[in-house]
Amino acid sequence: MKKSAFTLIELIFVIVIIGVLAAVAVPKFSHLSSNAKISSEMATAATVQSALDDIHAEWITAEGTFTWGNGNSIDCNNGSDALFDCDNGYPKKLGECAATNSQAFQYLLKNPAGVDAKWSCTANNDYHGPASSTNSGVGENGSDKPDSTDHWEYNDVNGTFILIEG
Repeated sequence: MKKSAFTLIELIFVIVIIGVLAAVAVPKFSHLSSNAKISSEMATAATVQSALDDIHAEWITAEGTFTWGNGNSIDCNNGSDALFDCDNGYPKKLGECAATNSQAFQYLLKNPAGVDAKWSCTANNDYHGPASSTNSGVGENGSDKPDSTDHWEYNDVNGTFILIEG
């Protein structure tokens, strides 16, 4: 009668194979969190730039009065106001960048709450997202992707929202 069981050698061999596979797989997954933060920030930046382009296009085609961003109305026949520059056709600021409880994109995006929770900004139009925040855990990557030494800058004269390498 033959017993069907694994020998100690076979078990050790299987454990070694699993260990080798784990050693190869773990580094592949170690940067998932950083990559997710970078992707999220890049997608939000693209959305912000798209919204700015849409607002500018609306300004070009409107004959004075129009609604832009998150339900903001402007009558350019009466000149610029605190939020919109009728000479250039772009918002003067994207949201309230207070020291506490920043609402980075409240004037621009229709539903900014989820995005604003992950972004911060300063009064001089410097923005930090999930990857470019100093405590993001994303190290210097030396590419055109955001990292903890970079920030985004909004230029209200030409309507650009670009990454500034730190």
